[in-house]
Amino acid sequence: MGVRAIRARIECNQELLLHLWRTHRVFNERLPSLITRIFAMRHGKIGAAAYQRDLYQRIAEFTLACNSKDAPYLLNSVSIKGWKPATALKKKVKLRNADGTDQEHTGGEWAKDAADLSAKGTLAFDKEVERDGLPDSIFQPLMRDAVAYISGHNELVRNWEKERAEWLDNKKRWEDEPIHKKYLALRPRFEAFQNAVGGKSGKRRERWHLYLKWLNDNPDLAGWRGGLAEVKALGEKAKARIANAKPWKQRSVEAEEFWKANPELAALDKLHGIYSREFIRRRRTKRNKWKEGFKQRPTFTMPDPVLHPRWALFNAPQTSPQGYSDLKLPPAPGEPGSVRLRLLTGERDANGWPEAWISVRFRADPRLAHFVERTVTRTIGKRKRKGQPTATKTYRFVDTQLGDIERPAQISGAKLIFKDIKLNDDGSLKSATPFLVFACTIDDLPLTDRARAIQWSETGEVTKTGKKRKSKKLPDGLVSCAVDLGIRNLGFLTLAVSGNTSNDGSLVLRSRNQWLSEQENHGKHTGRWTPGPDLAHIGGHKREIRRLRRLRGKPIKGEQSHVDLQQHIDGMGTDRFKKAARAIVNFALNIESATNARTGEKYPRADVLILEKLAGFIPDSERERGINRALVAWNRGQLVNRIKEVAADAGLKIFEVHPAGTSQCCSKCGAMGRRFSIVRDDQSKLPTIRFGWVEKLFACPNPECPGRNPRHPNRPFTCNADHNASVNLHRRFILNEQAVAAFFAWKAKSDTDREESLREIDKQLLPHLERLHGLPFSQPDLDDTPF
Repeated sequence: MGVRAIRARIECNQELLLHLWRTHRVFNERLPSLITRIFAMRHGKIGAAAYQRDLYQRIAEFTLACNSKDAPYLLNSVSIKGWKPATALKKKVKLRNADGTDQEHTGGEWAKDAADLSAKGTLAFDKEVERDGLPDSIFQPLMRDAVAYISGHNELVRNWEKERAEWLDNKKRWEDEPIHKKYLALRPRFEAFQNAVGGKSGKRRERWHLYLKWLNDNPDLAGWRGGLAEVKALGEKAKARIANAKPWKQRSVEAEEFWKANPELAALDKLHGIYSREFIRRRRTKRNKWKEGFKQRPTFTMPDPVLHPRWALFNAPQTSPQGYSDLKLPPAPGEPGSVRLRLLTGERDANGWPEAWISVRFRADPRLAHFVERTVTRTIGKRKRKGQPTATKTYRFVDTQLGDIERPAQISGAKLIFKDIKLNDDGSLKSATPFLVFACTIDDLPLTDRARAIQWSETGEVTKTGKKRKSKKLPDGLVSCAVDLGIRNLGFLTLAVSGNTSNDGSLVLRSRNQWLSEQENHGKHTGRWTPGPDLAHIGGHKREIRRLRRLRGKPIKGEQSHVDLQQHIDGMGTDRFKKAARAIVNFALNIESATNARTGEKYPRADVLILEKLAGFIPDSERERGINRALVAWNRGQLVNRIKEVAADAGLKIFEVHPAGTSQCCSKCGAMGRRFSIVRDDQSKLPTIRFGWVEKLFACPNPECPGRNPRHPNRPFTCNADHNASVNLHRRFILNEQAVAAFFAWKAKSDTDREESLREIDKQLLPHLERLHGLPFSQPDLDDTPF
């Protein structure tokens, strides 16, 4: 079930704007008082006697552990006279003990005692005093929000305490290692150097020439493990490599050669990097001086109408008291809708805060126009009207992205939020843009029968992280869509079906190299191009904002520059995530109803979606400095999270597989291959073959590879590198590590053996690839024989 927050901009005049702002302002001004009361109860500071303080403390903890919807009723136990327990006796929650274990508690443990005090008129606070004349339509959501705010903070603190305990344990175990103790004995010297040069050298120490100079000037550090205390100078070959490197890369090349020549210092630097990264807090502010290396404990900030606002909630019509009514949805995207809201229409007088029902118009997100109102008749199952029919208003959501499929939906509460708030000198509102944000619940599409038929069983083995290893059994005919996220393109998508007689149990049905760009490339490759901002377009805007900020000069504290352009850049990034995720899911579901050109049959929809597991992802594009930056800025994790949301909503089951080796192994036979591109040589200006890790094409050196063309059995199997990686995701999903066994065997070798193995593959493939692509031969006497 998916919950969407759909925004609608309110069309209002100055009078209506003041009514909306007054409701928002009063809501935030009354929250701190109620929050303070609940905090005082929780800390045992309310009550004349010890047993009262203990009782109120238990009630506060119980209320914070319950759903915030129950807060008004539960807080009545300490704020009104003559409170009756009723349903409070049946409520159950889990509270954490002092030893960290969870224990179940019921309302019966405190409800009768609270009722006795309430009957005597002994209260923790007076509800009517706290209400201060506010109507129920404002005060009830206020009580709920106060509890929800504190509960959310409590959850943050619990997570922080858990993470900190794990961090302290990891730190102690790390420091207790004998080899690490030798580093810790030298650490004060590293800190003295960092202080001498003006602070920490950062995680890119190797690019700081002062750091390498300091290591050269302290040769005794090289003998930290009892070895020879000397620093070896760089050889002529290393110096030549540094001189030939591009200016922006010379520092990193120099550091690389320095570590090769001095492996003991490299090992010491590695430990220094690990300790600094994991156990030392890099950034400390005057306000935030946490003495440990762990992040600071979450702080609690009181609500403020402008600085830290909490948004007032209008209860849905089916909730008592109503916050809004007569909701009329937009009949079509772009057209207005309307709703009646209960707003504060004036300041407090002798009779309290005046309120009234006021009708407002709004312009909503186009998705709100896809909700269709329906009336459902049901039978009442409780109390006096049991067995009688009743009509209930509900909604259906027409999903245009999935072929106008209707799904059950519900529109609940609406929050009032403000953007671009500006105040006058006297604190009154100058201008603001009000919005209503509707909480809409839409049922997810169900999983397919084949996706539900996937079975898991324990193998009895344990992973490196201590988890029990499980194996999966896939049903015959399972259709999977694998997504190999690209560098220049959006990604390569393949559709495959399992359970046939092929060597890996899968058959590729369909593939597509998906792009996201401003416009389609002159009508070519229909379906490949999805309109939207590409990385180059976003990068151009980022360069422009950097240029404008350089022209503006030194930043002024408290001021923001080029806000509109920055928001436009952020919007393009969000737009890219959404459109990319939708394009991938639409391909998996075959929304376009594509058919096989040979058989004319419609391609099936996918049952599962296979994504790359991004844990430990580091951009490593050789000679692709700009692409690396774009990948970091693009943040693949956000795209993957968006894909998961859209896929779950569309009834696709998600599987994440580790991509290690999928780009280096052949998708036909599993042998270790090489990626290559055809580039122009810088000196001869002639086309040549370049091997690397992120090139566009892939070649398999296995002479018995089944992917070879039967008409030309002597030629190596070649294909698009991203297509090869995407198919390998299918194989990895079905065969696990067996699919890329050749890569792990190569990875287990030493650095020298790995490099020699790659040189052998390059030497083996080069002449045949040159002949295949009609390039000048490096070996012109090569005959057309197998290799």
